[in-house]
Amino acid sequence: HGDGCNAGFDTAVLETVLSEQTMQKYNELQFQALMTQAGIIQNLCTCPKCGYKAELPETQMIFRCPIISCNHESCRKCGEESHIPLRCEEVEKKHETKGRVRVEEAISAAKIRTCPRKGCGKKFIKETGCNKMTCSCGAYVCYICRKEIPKNIGYTHFCQTPLCKHTNCGKCVLTTNDRQDDERAMKEAGIQAAETVQKESAQPVSVNVDEIMGMSSPAVRTRSRAGGTIPVNLT
Repeated sequence: HGDGCNAGFDTAVLETVLSEQTMQKYNELQFQALMTQAGIIQNLCTCPKCGYKAELPETQMIFRCPIISCNHESCRKCGEESHIPLRCEEVEKKHETKGRVRVEEAISAAKIRTCPRKGCGKKFIKETGCNKMTCSCGAYVCYICRKEIPKNIGYTHFCQTPLCKHTNCGKCVLTTNDRQDDERAMKEAGIQAAETVQKESAQPVSVNVDEIMGMSSPAVRTRSRAGGTIPVNLT
């Protein structure tokens, strides 16, 4: 205070005027101030799951939360789940895992087509044949653009010009390589999902779409985590 007054505010008064979030932050700061006065702030660790704080010896790298309902084990350095014997930099972070899973789901979904007819929505993939698909509901569906083909349009939905390179015709191609079609759609979906993840994440997330799809990429290193190995782009 400017007049030299050192009086504080009663907790009950603060709770009536401050929001729950602000009050929580205030209590955290008060707690840290007490720990600093006690000289144990340097060894103070916080459970990333429940928020419980406790002093941890400098030689102990794993914080085992004593709260019975929690019992979470975390690394005191990076805050991730206990990852002994791996170093912190060898472990995929939670936000990286979420981003990768989201991209993987987008890639998987891109291979599956959905009947666009209202009230149907059946899922299907193509194993062979041309790109004019027939759903069990009777609808004609283009495997390339995924739109329903009107009965009166039929095969004229596709390019009819011989030797056309399909750069300006504006038509879909009747016969294509199924594997290449799926890989192109999956990669486009993966790139779009990766860009969305990066924009929405508060922390940097780098996911290699080619590696997820099983393609070779020299700029990828493998990081390990319990349950398997996870490729993460490091560029």
